[in-house]
Amino acid sequence: MVFLWIHLITWLVLLVVVSAALFTSNQKLSKINMMIARVGYLFAIGSGAMLVPYAYDEHPILTIVKVILAVALIGLIEMAFARKRRQTLNTRVALIIILLILIVGLFGIYLVKL
Repeated sequence: MVFLWIHLITWLVLLVVVSAALFTSNQKLSKINMMIARVGYLFAIGSGAMLVPYAYDEHPILTIVKVILAVALIGLIEMAFARKRRQTLNTRVALIIILLILIVGLFGIYLVKL
């Protein structure tokens, strides 16, 4: 159960940190938030790996979909960070990333509640 809380708190922190990194105009603050997000990925992946056997026993297909969505989301966040550094990130892409974080998080909560 402790891994579930670590996982949920990590994704909430990621939501805040990624939002701050993408929407701030201060380059130094943005870079700090990007680094915090990258450390957060480690906690999210580690705690998620500990939760997979529990969720897989109950709902194997939904668990696989959630893992794929979460890994793809991390890749999309990194692509948004690269655009931010090149200063080609537009607000629409940033909002889509934030929306996807919420969707993956809600999907994870749905998977736990089933």
